[in-house]
Amino acid sequence: MKLKLVTAFLVICMLSMVSTAMAAENKSGVDQVYQMDEIVVTSTRTERSVLDTPSNISVITSRDLKEMDAKNIAEALKKLPGVYYTNASGLEPKISLRGTRIGMSGGALVLLNGIPINLGKFGYTDFEAIPLEDIERIEVVKGPISALYGGDSARGVINIITKRGKTPVNGKLAIIAGSYNDQRYSGLFYGAKGKFDYNLYAKKREQDGYREDTSLDNYYFNGEVGYWFTDNTRLGLYLNFADKNRDLAKRLTEEQRKDDPKQAPDYSDTENTDVITGINLDSKTALFDFHTTLYYKYRDKTYENYKKAVLGTPYEEDLGEDVFGARTILTYKKPIFNLANRLSVGIDFDHDRIDVTKTNAASKTPDAPYTIPDPKKSGVFTRQELGVFIQDELSLLPNLTLTAGVRYDNFRFDNDADYDFSQNGLYDYDETPSYDRWNPRVSINYQPIKNLGIYGSLSQSYRAPNIYDYYYTGYYAAKNDYTLEPETFTQYEAGIRYSLSPWFNIDTSLFRIEIDDMLDSTYDDTGKYMGKQNISEVTIKGFELALSGEPFEWLRYKIGYSYTDARYSDDVLTKVDRTTVVNINDKRLTKIPYNKLSIDLNTRLFKKGQSEMWWYVNVFAQDKYPMDKANTEYYPGYALVNTKLRLKLKLFEAFIAVDNVLDKDYDGYAYSSYGNNYYYPAYDRTFSAGFSYRF
Repeated sequence: MKLKLVTAFLVICMLSMVSTAMAAENKSGVDQVYQMDEIVVTSTRTERSVLDTPSNISVITSRDLKEMDAKNIAEALKKLPGVYYTNASGLEPKISLRGTRIGMSGGALVLLNGIPINLGKFGYTDFEAIPLEDIERIEVVKGPISALYGGDSARGVINIITKRGKTPVNGKLAIIAGSYNDQRYSGLFYGAKGKFDYNLYAKKREQDGYREDTSLDNYYFNGEVGYWFTDNTRLGLYLNFADKNRDLAKRLTEEQRKDDPKQAPDYSDTENTDVITGINLDSKTALFDFHTTLYYKYRDKTYENYKKAVLGTPYEEDLGEDVFGARTILTYKKPIFNLANRLSVGIDFDHDRIDVTKTNAASKTPDAPYTIPDPKKSGVFTRQELGVFIQDELSLLPNLTLTAGVRYDNFRFDNDADYDFSQNGLYDYDETPSYDRWNPRVSINYQPIKNLGIYGSLSQSYRAPNIYDYYYTGYYAAKNDYTLEPETFTQYEAGIRYSLSPWFNIDTSLFRIEIDDMLDSTYDDTGKYMGKQNISEVTIKGFELALSGEPFEWLRYKIGYSYTDARYSDDVLTKVDRTTVVNINDKRLTKIPYNKLSIDLNTRLFKKGQSEMWWYVNVFAQDKYPMDKANTEYYPGYALVNTKLRLKLKLFEAFIAVDNVLDKDYDGYAYSSYGNNYYYPAYDRTFSAGFSYRF
């Protein structure tokens, strides 16, 4: 009932405001093109050009998204240097920035118009829920940045900004069909009238998976309405609604994969409804910039695992989640001693409450009733964060800017499981742990000549355990007398950006990330499992290169290359098989290849009046990566070719796309456990075609 009331109220508010703002038709605005002088906000939470930014930042524009054949944000992100992509099911991708997402934990902090949209006990993001057609740009900062965004940003930040209309009516109706019954229907409607601007988007997507018994059937609605009190002050109301149903296949053994990669020995079924709402207030004056966001998030989820009862006893998990929070920043822009300066202070708050109930089936048979409670993985779990920060951006010289900041965060947890892990006081188990952490950051940007920027930064961040970490390890933490602590991330980074001309832009960076007290599975000398503990140290070193340009008005290119060496850097024990225990010091982290390359080439085949035809080709390649912590098994490297032919007319647009043109046999996810290799096969060659009408 609460969900229906909240959703109905917000939809009614938006539709009533839109009806006030609507007017006659007008043609859509011009697509943005990525340039070094483009204004971004993610790296400092203040407006800076890309060239002025004192850290790494990658930008994907609305034009980039239109040209490529990406079905969701994750498929677009994976082409960037330093971004690693996995997709075990083929229908729910995961992203890791610079290899920092490890195991089943959440990855980068993902913001949508300033609202954090990570949800669930793992802190995952549904990249399908944000429509590509509605995005103005995506800004990506890789590596820890907790000095500005708190502990959830220790693995980077992905900031998504949606379109905002400037003319009365803009819109797009689209239909896409493809292999495996892929069907996508969407409508985008945005514009401005008087003091109002609005943006409404609805989407229906259904698809059969590559493997048997897999599918998705999802509905999405996004809406935003803004009111301008003055030319520099805006109040915005935002709503994201998603209703999703997904059947996802489980792993295959090596023998099963060879026999039939499309089979699904077992699978899971997930139904969930997500609501994300927010209110933004932005105001700018000559001396001050002020931004605040209030948000509320809701999830209602039912998860049924091992439906065929082959890989395990079936169970059902019911999860309800409520999150509310606020993010505020005030920037003072008055010069100091005639030196340009920006002094920012801010406060963030986030309260996350999850009520989860796990019930096992009465027997290991399909369709057996769920009658056996699992109190160790049921209960009410709360996570609360309060952070305050200060940052100063001082121009020591006209071409030299020093940025320094520090943030204090306090995390509090309440792990009220249905099971008494202390066993009536027999064990010392802390149900309400709390942490305080300081996160400093200092960086510099120097521009010796026009269009050349050199930057360096040092930052320290931490990542607090998530709700899943606590309730999954409660039994082991009590028996082995330990309490989970935050992981610590330290990053050293230097880079160069240079815009020689429209046909050649280069952005390159070197980095080193040290992770201390990393949460990892723990074994003793005999091979006994001791739970997830703060035992590991990891060092990640890398080099990233991005090249882009437009040599001719009919030819555009983008090249992204990454070299990443991620290794354990302390003595840690793991099990190679059921009996053998080994030390993995200096072994590589799993699923992170040394080398990754993406090449985009977009060529205009003809132009006549307002009619154009473009041909897009993407080549993606990565080399082998270790499948297990001991590095005894490796998954081979592979290369993929994707292409898209797009016809653009005055009001209409059509495309034909082919993914995996060469029909490469590869896997979206692969790992080795206790001496056995497991695989999640990816799609073979697929086709899609689409038609859209713009107004």
